[in-house]
Amino acid sequence: MKKHLLSIVFLAVALMTSTAADAQIRFGIKAGLNLSSLSLTSSNITWNFKHQAGFHVGAVVDFKVPLAGLGADISVLYDQRNFKTSNGDGTFSNDKLKYLSFPINIKYTFGFDEIASLYLATGPQFSFNLDNGSFTLDDVGKSFKAKNFDFYWNVGIGFTVLNHVRLGYTYNIPCTKSVDSPIGSLKNKTNQITLTYLF
Repeated sequence: MKKHLLSIVFLAVALMTSTAADAQIRFGIKAGLNLSSLSLTSSNITWNFKHQAGFHVGAVVDFKVPLAGLGADISVLYDQRNFKTSNGDGTFSNDKLKYLSFPINIKYTFGFDEIASLYLATGPQFSFNLDNGSFTLDDVGKSFKAKNFDFYWNVGIGFTVLNHVRLGYTYNIPCTKSVDSPIGSLKNKTNQITLTYLF
């Protein structure tokens, strides 16, 4: 599985590098909403934290290569993911995970570029934890510590209007544990809605 993922990443980088002389390269800014949840699965418990709103903001480099509809983008994002944990007494605490994230997406676009177009996207995301956050889940009596690195596979869809404004939806599929857990696998699942402006 990892070999296949790495092959796709290398293919994307090679494609962008080999066509750089002919590619249309644009820069942009992007920001949006994160709807995040943590899921805990072990041999004797399944726990799902409710979706909570966070945000992401950053910059993007967009590539359009001279192959019909094919392109890619690379972003650097400040990526904050919020969630709630139970205090065991009927109250809840708000916790957050803060990342510097680097999503790399291959895109296929169809439609009228200058007016409106639809795109499909997929690719890896590398997220680095910006702090050493930890929290306690009193309902199971355990403390959890966020890991330094997360790896996701993204799938998304969106549209571009007037060749500058892009609205997209992305689902981050977690491929690694987000939090060190003594009782099971704790992963961060996030839906993202993003508004991008390309210069």
